[in-house]
Amino acid sequence: MPPSRTAIAGRKTLAGKVIVILEDDELVRRATERLLRRFGAEVVAGRTTAEVQEALSARGLAPDCVVADFWLCGEESGLAAAARLAGTAGGSLRTVIVTGDLSRETAEAVAGAGFHLLRKPVDSDRFLDALVREN
Repeated sequence: MPPSRTAIAGRKTLAGKVIVILEDDELVRRATERLLRRFGAEVVAGRTTAEVQEALSARGLAPDCVVADFWLCGEESGLAAAARLAGTAGGSLRTVIVTGDLSRETAEAVAGAGFHLLRKPVDSDRFLDALVREN
């Protein structure tokens, strides 16, 4: 039986990648972190941009990709957080916005920012495929 797409994608591109997770739900954040680590990614996870930036700095890492919930705690949005991280990293970052919001306005905002949108629930194959795409 051939290996799954997930196994192929994980071996191909997540190894050695630094992926930031911005998620205010601790259970979702931990599960996402475990999944990405299983496929070889170096993961920096937090509830806010400030937490993630502090952890990146402390570990001397620069992100390759951002996975952010569209709606974060307080006034922070996943779009704004990803833009701030890209500015800190000195350019654009592959960004995947995950949300349960089905509105056209949200889809347009994500597309307008140049980010990839995944709507919940997201299976692991689709999630990993979104992370490994080259553009």
